[in-house]
Amino acid sequence: MIYSNDESDKSLRFKNHFLTVYLIPTLVVIGISFIVYLCVKLKLIIERELYYGILLSMTLGLYLYTFNKKSWLKMPDGTFHYIKNITTPGNINSIEPPFYEDEFYYSKKEKINSIFTGILSIGLSVWLLIKSPDLKLMPLGTTLFGLFILWLGVKGLLDKTAKLKIAKSGLWTRKLGFVNWDDINYAEVIEDKRGKNPELYLEVRLKGTKFEEVNQPDERLILSDIKNKEDIEMKINNSIIRYNELKNSNGS
Repeated sequence: MIYSNDESDKSLRFKNHFLTVYLIPTLVVIGISFIVYLCVKLKLIIERELYYGILLSMTLGLYLYTFNKKSWLKMPDGTFHYIKNITTPGNINSIEPPFYEDEFYYSKKEKINSIFTGILSIGLSVWLLIKSPDLKLMPLGTTLFGLFILWLGVKGLLDKTAKLKIAKSGLWTRKLGFVNWDDINYAEVIEDKRGKNPELYLEVRLKGTKFEEVNQPDERLILSDIKNKEDIEMKINNSIIRYNELKNSNGS
């Protein structure tokens, strides 16, 4: 569905935000937990797997909540704007330069580690089946997790496209396209310590967008799987300094 993000579909957006962000994940948790409970009562799975099944359903519900929430932006007036596949304003997208000074790609080492972790997880599920044939949910959950991590690793290893490009006059990401430094409020590398393991992100905040109205980044690019990520902040700062120096010299 395409929303206008104005008063004409304000009520519909409110309902769909509640439906996709809160109601559907909650129903998924309740539904899977109930199915697991029935399976225990029917003795299709052993009783000690009930808590694992509930944990599995909560994990899936949390993933759906997080995934769907990314598609909505809460505005200062309390309304929610649908931002999935939103593009930057035409006056911000700049002509892409003929070449870039620096390009950053996925780290092969990180992706190989993901593949190894996925295979290890699948191997663990096989071991669980052999050691405890009465277990069903735990091997299933471990296998699904392993397949997901394995898929991410293989996909990343085969991906030869750049995730970030830095030019003399601006930067490029797949989400934003190329943006001139004049149209960027700031771009900085931050460390998010809210999770179990700290993650590095590049936050890019543009001028004149819906995200600026609510003081949120237009791009939040995860850097943890990118090769030479420790050089990104320095490369960006150096490019901005040189760009401003060139502007000042041309204007003087």
